[in-house]
Amino acid sequence: MSALVGLVVVAVVGFVVLTVLLAIFGMVFGLAFGLLAMAVTLAVKILPLVLVGWLVVKLIQRGERGSSRGRIPASDRRWLDS
Repeated sequence: MSALVGLVVVAVVGFVVLTVLLAIFGMVFGLAFGLLAMAVTLAVKILPLVLVGWLVVKLIQRGERGSSRGRIPASDRRWLDS
């Protein structure tokens, strides 16, 4: 009888250990795929938008450098300095 109880106890402990190990494995596996999905989302969806925005800002800055919109004429500068 004690052999049967010992066998049941070992089976229950083994089942609990196996359940915990599978839960940890599933958590690590899910975390890895979650990070991979985030990296793919970043590379495919967000980075092209950031690149387009950066190019637009650079083009606007280049256009403002060539124009005289931000500059004060010399006559106005003399009036402001006086």
